[in-house]
Amino acid sequence: MTDYRLIMTLLVQQRPYRQIEDLASCSHRTIARAKRVLDEEHITTEEQIAAFSAEDLDRLFTDGRRAITSEFVPIDIDAVIAARVGRKKPPLKVLWSQYVKTPASAGARFYGYDRFCEIITEHARTHDLTAPIAHLPGHSMQVDWAGTPMQLTDPISRQHTRVSVFVATLPYSGMVFAWGSLDEKQAAWLDAHRRALEFFGGVPMVIIPDNASTASNQLSHSERVRDVNPVYAEFLEHYGTAAVPTRTYRPRDKGHVEAGVKVVTNWVIHFLADRVFTSLDDLNTAITEQIDVINHRTPFRGESRSRWDWFIEQERAELSALPTQRWEPVVWRKARVHRDWHIQIDTIKYSVPYTYAGRDVEIRMIGSHLDVLADGQVIASHQVGTTRNAYVTDPAHAPAFTADSEGLWTRGYFMRHAAKIGPATVTALERLLDARRIEAQGFRACMNILDLGKRGNRLLLERACQALIDSDPPRSVSYTAVKHQLALVRTELDARPRTTTAADTRPPVVGSEGFGLRDTSGAHLAGAAAFRLDALTRAPKDGGKDE
Repeated sequence: MTDYRLIMTLLVQQRPYRQIEDLASCSHRTIARAKRVLDEEHITTEEQIAAFSAEDLDRLFTDGRRAITSEFVPIDIDAVIAARVGRKKPPLKVLWSQYVKTPASAGARFYGYDRFCEIITEHARTHDLTAPIAHLPGHSMQVDWAGTPMQLTDPISRQHTRVSVFVATLPYSGMVFAWGSLDEKQAAWLDAHRRALEFFGGVPMVIIPDNASTASNQLSHSERVRDVNPVYAEFLEHYGTAAVPTRTYRPRDKGHVEAGVKVVTNWVIHFLADRVFTSLDDLNTAITEQIDVINHRTPFRGESRSRWDWFIEQERAELSALPTQRWEPVVWRKARVHRDWHIQIDTIKYSVPYTYAGRDVEIRMIGSHLDVLADGQVIASHQVGTTRNAYVTDPAHAPAFTADSEGLWTRGYFMRHAAKIGPATVTALERLLDARRIEAQGFRACMNILDLGKRGNRLLLERACQALIDSDPPRSVSYTAVKHQLALVRTELDARPRTTTAADTRPPVVGSEGFGLRDTSGAHLAGAAAFRLDALTRAPKDGGKDE
């Protein structure tokens, strides 16, 4: 059935003939006919085309062979719609042949097949009924998570870990892709997309996800309109495609992937349910093998060729090329450049030019590459470190000896402060700095060691440093080593026994200053007056008894 309204609208939009042929599924001759009608009727705007009724279009594009009659046999639209609901639905051609066999009054005519399909389609549109969607090769990829999970089994504890299965399909060829992930968060969502695009070997024009928060966000609480979230949009921009999330209420725009989820559930998830997987790599290997079986299975769509054959023959060439650089997640952080011209990300220190000491900078991590930005410019680049508490230093960032080092840490700065604690501390810091390939890498450890001597702990720090440098064999000096040695010193002091001399244990001498001979046997009956200062300090009388 030719949609002349669509063809004329595309012509008014100045679309090329080849694109109109693809969008309207018509021939070059039909487009030329619609162009001729536009010129004859002086139609130049889309509003004029939208105002045409079905009768107007019949008048403009009639071939003169149809007899005009005022009476047509009515179509039992409810019966046609009911027949088209369900899995086993007859084609419209069969339903139209049944319609033309219905009894009709004299002079009444039956609708032709094209008009019959037009009436049914218009009824489905106005009553919000579903209708078949015509897919173009390379146009879309539909994605979703399977509702039925898989699982990993720990070989020792036998505990199970849930595995979500990501499904992607190409509606035109029917190609299916699946991949297992430990969760359904943003990182797993984007990684599964990347693997799907690499599996298909190209990028479609649009990707159709559902309304998960990993794909889109609701713009406001009062509207159902959603927009692609920034992280997903950045991923799509890298691959030169776009996302069109489904409608929020009863989405029916990704029906093909829903069918693909059923195929994956039956032929992958249930098919592998009796196997025990102990690692995610083994599980995804098994999933990939089953997906290959599904994509190469014949017949498909009633023809003696598989999904793979459809894809190779008609769709693979229509996909856009993959970018030369694989997408990697981008992580943004903020940090302040310390006085040793290093920033700290997690436990690792990265150098920047020393002139930026004390300033706030931004860090951009793309995969294993790290950039430091200030004022919108990249001032340093490093590979992300893999060793905890390590330094990643570019010697070009260090200040020259002749440069102004005011406000920066130096060796002399730490030696002056260590001398205030003791010679052992000075020796310990010297060993620490001498052991570094780049001296500045030890500045922060020196500052942390000096901080251990604050709040009255200088003597303890000096003893800890002395024990560390006197050890045999010699031990390397670090903040952790000094801190542990300081803890040992504190433990030794706390465990040292308290002793008293013989003079401390002798009983007091009677008559000495501060002591007197008193009878305290009945003190608990004497009342509060017996404990006044004058009562406790007056001399005894009459053999030691009070008056």
